[in-house]
Amino acid sequence: MALVYAPDPGTLPDEQWEAIYLSSRDASAAIPINFITQPGVHLTPACFANGVYDDIPAQTCISNLLALQFHRFVVDLYWDTINRQLSLCPVELPPLAGNASSGLSVDVSALSSLTATTTPVAPTTSPTGGSPVKRQTEDSSLSTTTPTPNMTTTATSTMPASIPTTTGVGGNTLLELGNYRCSLDLNLDSIISLLSSFFSNTSDTLSVRLSYLDLNLHAAAPFTAPGEPAGNVTGQKLPILEELAGSQLLAAFPRALFTPEQLANDRLDLGRSWYRNSFSQSTDTSYFEELRGLRNNNFTLDGWPGEAWLLLSDNRRLLASWGHIDPQMQLYNFQEDDANVFPPGYINADTNISVADTNSIETGCFYRPDEFEASQINSSWATATFRESIPNALSDTIGNLTSCGISSILNSSLSGTVTQDNLAPYKSFAEATIFGWARGEPRNVSRQGGGRSDNTNRCAIIDSTSGFNGHWRVDNCQSRHRVACRPQRQPYVWNLSTISVPFGAAADVCPDGSAFQLPRTGLENTYLYQRILSESNTSNTNDANSMLEGVWINFNSLDIANCWTSGGANATCPYVDESSEQRERNVLIPSIAALIVLLLSVLTLLVKCNENRRNSRTRRRGENGWDYEGVPS
Repeated sequence: MALVYAPDPGTLPDEQWEAIYLSSRDASAAIPINFITQPGVHLTPACFANGVYDDIPAQTCISNLLALQFHRFVVDLYWDTINRQLSLCPVELPPLAGNASSGLSVDVSALSSLTATTTPVAPTTSPTGGSPVKRQTEDSSLSTTTPTPNMTTTATSTMPASIPTTTGVGGNTLLELGNYRCSLDLNLDSIISLLSSFFSNTSDTLSVRLSYLDLNLHAAAPFTAPGEPAGNVTGQKLPILEELAGSQLLAAFPRALFTPEQLANDRLDLGRSWYRNSFSQSTDTSYFEELRGLRNNNFTLDGWPGEAWLLLSDNRRLLASWGHIDPQMQLYNFQEDDANVFPPGYINADTNISVADTNSIETGCFYRPDEFEASQINSSWATATFRESIPNALSDTIGNLTSCGISSILNSSLSGTVTQDNLAPYKSFAEATIFGWARGEPRNVSRQGGGRSDNTNRCAIIDSTSGFNGHWRVDNCQSRHRVACRPQRQPYVWNLSTISVPFGAAADVCPDGSAFQLPRTGLENTYLYQRILSESNTSNTNDANSMLEGVWINFNSLDIANCWTSGGANATCPYVDESSEQRERNVLIPSIAALIVLLLSVLTLLVKCNENRRNSRTRRRGENGWDYEGVPS
């Protein structure tokens, strides 16, 4: 079934959270995407924990997760050899005869046709141990004997005569296959159609964002024994070229898919790729090693582009990678998909962590007090997976992981329910991954009136007191604070100005060799926070309290309310203002221009007519008494 992006209204962010999500994306815009922390989720426990693979609930669940700002989706795909599809249902779907009203049964003639040309395969051992799994016909469930060459097999007496069914939410038929109830066509194409709809609905510069697919590849269990493991998939039972996951994704998203092949090409010549302006910022290359080529070109072996470059300059929306691969699917044609799908572990690196009773990260955190070089602090694609629900401490733990440079991945049904039945815990999970702003910040600034004179509380400080612990809040731009400064190409090194100034003077007081800057990731922010704590410990009481209560960071919304920029006090919002004042101006300016053009045209015509009259050698009277000079056209 073709799914569409249709989230529940409760998932859409309010005005404040819109500002939070947009400002967080823009703060990290130049950071290579492998160092940006994003929330992720396993679809099976979040959407299908009840064993129901129904079209409409699946559409609602995935749409809700997208709307809640989850970026990474771990999808379990099951290769169904009978229907030759990458299905979401863990069990193969049998060929059916009959209809929902009279009952459905296995189409024995279809099974005979499927198995007649199947190449026999020797028995193999079950990947989970125990007795051998016999390779049979087109799929291990179709017969209890191994076919011989030139032999047409038929269904045996163990074949279920009928398939129990139930009715789905949308009135569709679901097959009852052991512990699962499965739609007839919920598959990879369903995910693709929903993502396509999502991309169409979030294609403007304000809402566009990257998505990641981690694909776990399984062999579907036989429908005659849904609880048993599948046999090895070999020979003609394997997917052909157009059935491969990467082929399907590239065919659906020829432009939006960012592939390993594209990454390799971009790395060869940075001048032709990531050095190009990306809306307002180029990729920050201080996070990876740049090399000089024989043709005097800059290239990299390990770098990644910034998110703004991918989204706003190169118009990419999606990255896909392999996750867990079942032993039964080892003969899948991964080589053909290498150009389109990243290999396992390439864009996700599970990190071993331990959490203290205080919810702090004891081991695995990438903040290291004595290390400041980006090459030493390699948090590239770092993830931590939650396999248990910890409702009381979850938000604090997730926030601490973000501060450590680690993305949180959910592999559990929160509060024992799927997303479409209970949004709240999943929403809290995604919100907890946001770095920077303290709870309740940035305080809402009215859009009415616009301009710089209506409100001066549009500048950001990092507050290191016990109530904020290094999170950001807005402050009056005329207040006086120390300034956060960073040397060029050293993302984890921070200096503080020696004097306190208003926000407008912040850029003028940074120490030599550094500039007024903004923490762009949770880990950069942690290094700044710890620097403030360290310096306050060596200062007198007044200076220490002043630093803890607030240090300016390069973030303000002076130009347009709720549009946060990092270009200093005179920065302008990079997005089009859709206020009524702007719309009136957009209409007024073309109208004035049109009047000017019309006036100039009339004057030109009069001058030309006068010149023609002087130079004319013939005159004749035309219709209606008009005089034409020269030869009438």
